Amino acid sequence: MPHQSSTRIAEPLLGGPDGIHLASAGARFRRGQAYIFAGILGFTTFLALALQGPCLGSGYEQPSASARMCSGPLSMAFLGEFNPEDALGRSHGGMPGLSALEARFVQLSKLMTDDVSVFMAIALIINVIAFAALGVALLVLARQRAWLVAAFASPVILFTLGSTLDPAAVALSVWAMVVFVGSSPMRSRPWLSGVLLGLAAFINPLALLVLLALTLTGPSPAGRLRPRDPRMMLATVTITSALLLVIDGTAIDRVLHWMGDAVDGGSFASILVMARLGSAETWAPVWIIASAGVIAAVALSLFMVRRTGLDPAVAACLLIGGCLLLAPGMMPWDSLWILPFLVLAVRRWWVLIIWAVAETAFAIAIHLGDVAAIEPDKGLEPTFVALLTLLRLLALVAVVICAGENLYRRRIRGRLRIAEPPRRGESDHPVIRVQGHGNPT
Repeated sequence: MPHQSSTRIAEPLLGGPDGIHLASAGARFRRGQAYIFAGILGFTTFLALALQGPCLGSGYEQPSASARMCSGPLSMAFLGEFNPEDALGRSHGGMPGLSALEARFVQLSKLMTDDVSVFMAIALIINVIAFAALGVALLVLARQRAWLVAAFASPVILFTLGSTLDPAAVALSVWAMVVFVGSSPMRSRPWLSGVLLGLAAFINPLALLVLLALTLTGPSPAGRLRPRDPRMMLATVTITSALLLVIDGTAIDRVLHWMGDAVDGGSFASILVMARLGSAETWAPVWIIASAGVIAAVALSLFMVRRTGLDPAVAACLLIGGCLLLAPGMMPWDSLWILPFLVLAVRRWWVLIIWAVAETAFAIAIHLGDVAAIEPDKGLEPTFVALLTLLRLLALVAVVICAGENLYRRRIRGRLRIAEPPRRGESDHPVIRVQGHGNPT
C-alpha cells in the first residue's frame, strides 16, 4: 500500500487537499477574528496619527515636516508650497498638482480657517473614517480572513494617512466592488457602484482601473460569484462624472497639467531623471504611453481568459499593478490603491512581507530625499533614493507575477461535482472531487 500522509487520507472529512478548507470556521470564531483585525487596524491608524502629531504642533514647516515623515501634497498645497526644485525626480506639486476634489477640499477649507493644523486635523478625520470603511469592506469581501492582517497592519497606512484623500477614494472603490458583486450580507447594486467609482475617479484616476476590472469580471465571475451586468454601473459612472465636470470644470485642465508634470518619485522615470539621463519633460510622455500600453495588454489578457472565470480582486490587482509598474510616478499613496486587492489576490506571506518592507524603505527614502534637496548636508542622497526605488519596483514585479498566477491556477472551492470513474490503481482509494475557479475574494 503506497504511503500517504494522515492529512491526505482525511481529505474527504477535512474538505479538500492540504491547505485548502481544512476546517470550516463557525460564526462565533469569525466574529472574534473580525474584532481582532479591527483592533489591529485601529492600532495601525493610531500609529499613523501619532506620526502626524509633531507636524500638527509645528505647522508642517519644511524641512522638519519631511524629516518627520508627515509632509504631503495636501499640507503643502494649503500652505502654497511646492516640492524642492533641487529634488531630482520629483514633480513640482502644489495646488495645481492636486486632483479636482482635493483642490476643491483645500479651497473650501481655506474659507473656514487659515491654520494648516486645523485643516490637516479635518483631513485626518476623513481619512481615519475612510480606513475604517476600507477595513469593513475587506472583511465583507474576504473568504479567508487570516490574510487581511497584511492590509490592516500595512506600513502604507502610516505614510498615507495625512498625505492625500486617496484613502477615501480607495475605500469608495472597494465598497463599489462589494456592492457590485453583492457579497453577503450586501445586495448587488451596480448603479451605486458607478456613483462610488465616479467620485473616487475625481480623487485619483486609478479608480477607473477598478471600474475596468468589474466590467471585465462581471459577466464571467470566478467561484461562487454570480454574473453581473456592468451596463448600469457604466451608465452611472458616466452620469456622475458629467455632473462633477459641470460643477468643477478644472478637472480637464488638471489632467493636462499632470501630463506635463507627471514624473514623480517611485518610478523608472524618476530613476532616469535622478541619474540625469534626460529631463522630466522628455520622459513623461514616454512612460505615460508605456503605462497605457500595459493596461491595454492586461485588459486584453483578462478578456481572453474570462471564460474560465475572473476574480474581480485579481483583475484589479493586475490592472493597477501593471499601470504602476511603468507609470511616471508612484508615490506611497499610489501604492495604497494596490494594497486591498494585493491582499485578496496574493496568498504568499513572503511576497506580502517583501512588499511591506519595500514600501517602508521607499516612504522613508523619499521624505529624506526631499530634506536633502533643501539642506544638502542632511537627508538622503539621490543615489540611495534611486536604489530603494528600484528595489520597490522589483517587489511590485513579484506582486504582479503572483497575482497573475490566479488566471491559470484552479483552486478547490469545496463544491461537489458529479463523481468520475476511478482511475486505474485508485479503485481502493475513493476520493471526493470538488471544483472551483480562481481565488475568490
